[in-house]
Amino acid sequence: MNNRRRWGTPAILAMTAALAVQQAAAQETEEEAESDVITVYGTTNPLPAFEYPGQVTVIDREAIEQRSASAISDVLRDVPGMEFTGGPRRTGEVPSIRGLSGENVLVLLDGARQSFISAHDGRFFLDPDLVAQAEVVRGPASSLYGSGALGGVLAFETVDADDLLGADESFGVRLKGGYQSVNEETSAGITAFTRQGGFDGLASFSLRQSGDIELGSGAELSSDDDIDTALLKAGYQFSPAFRAEASWQRFANSAIEPNNGQGTVTGGDVEKDITTDTYRLGLEFDPQSDLINASVTAYRSETEVEEFDETIPRTVNRVIETNGISLRNASRFEMAGQELTFTIGGDWFEDEQNGSDDQTMDGERGGVPDGGTEFLGVFAQLEASFEEPFGLPGELLVIPGVRYDEFSSDSSISPDKNEDDAVSPRFAASYGPVSWFRVFGSYSEGFRAPSVNELFLDGVHFPVPHPILFNPAGMPPSFTMVNNNFIPNADLKPEKASTTEFGIGVDFHDIASDGDRLQAKISAFESDVEDLINLSVNFAYDATCFSPPFFPCTAGTTNSANVDAATLEGIELEGRYDSDLFFARVSYSQIDGEDEATGADLGILTPDRFAVDTGFNLRDWNALVGTRIQVASDFDRYDSDGMGGTTLAESRDGYTVVDLYASWKPAFAEGLRIDAGIDNVFDEDYERVFEGVSEPATNFKIAASWQFTR
Repeated sequence: MNNRRRWGTPAILAMTAALAVQQAAAQETEEEAESDVITVYGTTNPLPAFEYPGQVTVIDREAIEQRSASAISDVLRDVPGMEFTGGPRRTGEVPSIRGLSGENVLVLLDGARQSFISAHDGRFFLDPDLVAQAEVVRGPASSLYGSGALGGVLAFETVDADDLLGADESFGVRLKGGYQSVNEETSAGITAFTRQGGFDGLASFSLRQSGDIELGSGAELSSDDDIDTALLKAGYQFSPAFRAEASWQRFANSAIEPNNGQGTVTGGDVEKDITTDTYRLGLEFDPQSDLINASVTAYRSETEVEEFDETIPRTVNRVIETNGISLRNASRFEMAGQELTFTIGGDWFEDEQNGSDDQTMDGERGGVPDGGTEFLGVFAQLEASFEEPFGLPGELLVIPGVRYDEFSSDSSISPDKNEDDAVSPRFAASYGPVSWFRVFGSYSEGFRAPSVNELFLDGVHFPVPHPILFNPAGMPPSFTMVNNNFIPNADLKPEKASTTEFGIGVDFHDIASDGDRLQAKISAFESDVEDLINLSVNFAYDATCFSPPFFPCTAGTTNSANVDAATLEGIELEGRYDSDLFFARVSYSQIDGEDEATGADLGILTPDRFAVDTGFNLRDWNALVGTRIQVASDFDRYDSDGMGGTTLAESRDGYTVVDLYASWKPAFAEGLRIDAGIDNVFDEDYERVFEGVSEPATNFKIAASWQFTR
């Protein structure tokens, strides 16, 4: 039994009292707990998100279905502090959290690390139809997860049989198909699932096909995807205390697009085959002892991107393999009448990268060094809940934690190793003097080890025309090219950040009608980052390029270097209101980042953004209608001018994007569900982040599913 399912309804009722009034009070408390949004990845233990001393967003399967999502970015678009850079192609999208991206965002799939990193080919590949729940933990989480969680954690749990079966059902089949107009995408899938005795299993297969993307600017972005996805999952409850689960998840995309999936050029496309396989084995032991609730997860992830350019012809390849194992145990006990949870754990994992190019003498691919990194870490965390602390009313939750990591990276291109260790402490607390109000704060330190790519970059970054010998209009034409080359830097230091965050939350019941509820949290954070790893492109022709014999000639270098100090700060607001008739979700985020030495803007910065998702539950028709609106301010980014000042580097207009959506479960067709929507209703021409390309135009979409269970 996985944590999501086990802890979705916390056991908070006391033993049944004899008096009827006590029974009614206990029932009311249970119903409130069932409506709580629960986070698991915030502390590795289930906890109401409202009580968590930080910011975490949990998106359930119902919300994912309502979005008729084509890519994971569709699901997470309105999460405050989060953005997807890289343009609108799904193969180029890269998540950022609080201005940090790439290696600084930890991606987990059923607890397995997804370590694929490429300069222009996206970060991870996952079909949203396979996702049962997504969590976004914002802010450093290195005290639990080690390297890669400096910006936050993006965790997905895939669907299983229990997500689709009722309490008295044992098997079923689900069929789903969909269409969206903006890229003429069609999708179809089938899922079979069963639960027999101690066994439960699921098999799911789906297809997606899509073409060029119509943009709000009126242009079309070349993109052709042919995607196959699969999920096989099986679990067995050997005893009330012991469960084992195994799974395999595959994503395979045969795409035709530029070799740079984030590029905007048309023509010159390559055939790109992207394949991701994730294998996972999980064991859980919970003998109903307060001292033992243990789990072990072993996994292997393999991602391969192969590109074929028929105009050369040339085939290049990148393969990243991750093997890992993680362990944890939570002990619950009381001390002096207070509830305590003590969690210890650790994990080991290694990343291996290989690159190849059939047009080089040695078969090695420039910019994709062969190499690997190995990590080993252990952590301890205490969750202590105090009633009436220091004689004050209410409840105090205190969460101190610390983790120790050591890591080592090497590559076949360099005799040097990069080795280091790190200690990541965290202290967080939330206090609720009354049931409807909480104040929270935290201090955390995090780190991120330099990657193999950053340490050992070599080969050609990009070719450019020779400044003198390139003249395609000449007689005869001259097409001489020279290169900007990668330079390794094996002495990179790990990035380190210390983050302080403070916020408040409110939780009101029965405001406008019986049973309604309003929850909201707002916080401000500041992160001081040291040794931020920055890819620097120094474009300059050699002096020898301009005088005979015009060689040797290069166009500068590209290397990774540490930025001494940077500051990232921001504000985040997230709230939700639910009643029988009406619902609303709101979010707001503001992020600023600055290089302390130059004053230049730094990080993946976004405009101030406000989003609202609101609608009505039409219960008499088993339907729901709603609208999503995202508003962003104008945005300017400044770079250093090299003389102690700054200069405007990019400027983007603000935008307002409106979506409409509806869901319907017709009473005359049991098991049928229809989801429809219109994205970007007013055909807004806008850019979320600066990529030189606008976002998709008006998009009509519809999805229908039919589920049979018995």
